[in-house]
Amino acid sequence: MRMSLNSRPAYRVAARSVVALLAVVSLTSCLNLNVDGPGSEPSDPAHESFDASLHVDISTMQRTPSGVYYKDGPLGDGAPFTGLGTLTITFVGFLKTGALFQQGSDVQITLGNETVGLQEGLQGMRVGGERLLVIPSALGFGNTVTGTVPPNSTLVYDIVVTSVP
Repeated sequence: MRMSLNSRPAYRVAARSVVALLAVVSLTSCLNLNVDGPGSEPSDPAHESFDASLHVDISTMQRTPSGVYYKDGPLGDGAPFTGLGTLTITFVGFLKTGALFQQGSDVQITLGNETVGLQEGLQGMRVGGERLLVIPSALGFGNTVTGTVPPNSTLVYDIVVTSVP
């Protein structure tokens, strides 16, 4: 006796639907649909787009000789910070997609232990000063995965210097 499609048990139809769905999910998970995402080459912020929530406009930012982009907000008070010493900051770090990867409040850092991008990007800041930094991957975490940061990712930081001990 042959069954028509309408007379097949419901569990068989459901099982086939689940198998088909799993096959589609498996195939799409192998694709990188984020064509503007990190790749095998170092990032170049001058040729990238940024999530609107980050308020990054590279054309209005200053650039260090090695390629860190920065824009100052309030400048703060006191002597400008120089060197690789210790300072206390409040910060948020984002990927260019707007995804938060790190944040901290009143975190004491020794700049000599940080990425080259942060070392350069914090020079000249004063207590109470705020700065938006855009750091290319070569001056950030490079081509390695660091926490939730994919390789060759441009980093965006909003930083306030709260004290220089």
